[in-house]
Amino acid sequence: MVGRRETPIDPSRPFADFANGLRELRANSMKTFEDIAVEVNYGRSVLCAAASGRRLPTFGVTLAFVRACGGEEDEWARRWQLEAPRQQRRRPRW
Repeated sequence: MVGRRETPIDPSRPFADFANGLRELRANSMKTFEDIAVEVNYGRSVLCAAASGRRLPTFGVTLAFVRACGGEEDEWARRWQLEAPRQQRRRPRW
């Protein structure tokens, strides 16, 4: 089944590089978001949000996504830890 094409991530988004990395992992694994969702027990919407670049996904979602796509968990744990302080500094928009 062919899904909708992903919208490109605006490079000015705070987590664009992180999200693009997740997208690349998923593309290389040739899995759909549905495939990953079944494997990791997170909803498709959670996984799509993780790869959107709008905000940093939780650590658990990140590692589950990476594991399902055959990525290096240690590398992605380090990447997440480098990004986490930036998420905490962001103020919510009301």
